[in-house]
Amino acid sequence: MLKRIVVFTLLFFCSVPLYSQIVNIESLRSAADSNGWYGVENFNVTYTKNTKELFELNNNFTAQYKQDKSTWLFLNTWDVSIAADEKLEQNLLFHARYGYQQNEWLAYEALAQYQQNRPLRIRDRVLTGGGTRFTLFEKPSRKGYLGTLILYEYENELDNNIERHDPRFSAYFSAYLAKKDRLQWSTTIYYQPRIDYWEDFRTSIQTQLKLGIIKKLFFVSTLNMTYDAFPVQDPDIPNLTVKWVNGLALTF
Repeated sequence: MLKRIVVFTLLFFCSVPLYSQIVNIESLRSAADSNGWYGVENFNVTYTKNTKELFELNNNFTAQYKQDKSTWLFLNTWDVSIAADEKLEQNLLFHARYGYQQNEWLAYEALAQYQQNRPLRIRDRVLTGGGTRFTLFEKPSRKGYLGTLILYEYENELDNNIERHDPRFSAYFSAYLAKKDRLQWSTTIYYQPRIDYWEDFRTSIQTQLKLGIIKKLFFVSTLNMTYDAFPVQDPDIPNLTVKWVNGLALTF
């Protein structure tokens, strides 16, 4: 039976563009265990007029297709701010991933990703690679996974056209705990060093807490922190970026 869930999130704070250098795919995987399609599409338009006119467009699309042991995951995120016909900020991401479940504890994954991120001064970043995903434990109330991948990364910096071609190792640990439908907690930790120069690494952690208010209505608090030992060559770009989002989620 096809299982569909549509999630509308009402943020308490202003929407924050995708500034993270590491994309947390774990938080976007569907919990659906039956064959078929799962999808979420969120598109937002914000118009502000005070001293000048400002348009903000945001699109987040996730689709997953499962067929027996195979799973395809597709993700697209686009954020843009326009004022006086000038693009102030723009972030773009395309991600595709294929997974094959070999047995109860082992799966194989392959991925391709394209990213632009003006706030972090990244003109183009391309990632391709693959690896393994291990199920450490999997129960209805608690789940744990460990992933290891080998990646090729191409990066072109926005302001100086510096190009990089780097092999990277990527490891992640993901855990999920739930107490019925009232309390859900999840966290994912990523570590991505260059294989040929381990001092050049990125690490990221995302922690999310969901508290049930009434049936199908949750308060959601999500904290993202990313550290990049060697960001682009711009003194204004910090090593550490932080995003904390609080809001309401309605599922049906």
